[in-house]
Amino acid sequence: MERALNLSKVNRVFLEEVKSSHTGRTVPYCYQCGTCSSSCPVAEEMDIKPHEMVEMIKLGLTDALIRCKAIWQCTTCYMCTERCPQEVQLTLIILGLRNIAMREGAVIPEAVKESCKNLYETGRLVTPSRFQRQQREKLKLPEVLQVDTEPIKGMMKKTAVAGILEVK
Repeated sequence: MERALNLSKVNRVFLEEVKSSHTGRTVPYCYQCGTCSSSCPVAEEMDIKPHEMVEMIKLGLTDALIRCKAIWQCTTCYMCTERCPQEVQLTLIILGLRNIAMREGAVIPEAVKESCKNLYETGRLVTPSRFQRQQREKLKLPEVLQVDTEPIKGMMKKTAVAGILEVK
């Protein structure tokens, strides 16, 4: 699929900002082999493939990167990082892009917000459904244990995530 990129919105200092981080210093090592994208379990669903993200960082296409779906679709499985022949720390770079996106006020997808709210309220990203609880009971499995959410809530409050999610 071909995309048109708006090169009038090039951020010339973006590469330097990313490179200034410990993991971002590896961005220039990428020679676009595509190993990261072929290793990624969700690349087919991404609007921008992992290797394209690295090139976009090099080109200073900040706006397109922080507004793409791909940075939120990353599962942080580290397959891209583990398999990269140049040891580009792409998973951590993507996490950094998420931080930049939040700082710049980009829209966070509802699915991400919902997972974070579940984590805040229950200590789990996904809460067991009524059907799953009934199946556990039917199979005589123990109930899913409650999680102490206070440390999670404290962390989310300190990092301003609670405010973004509009939870108390």
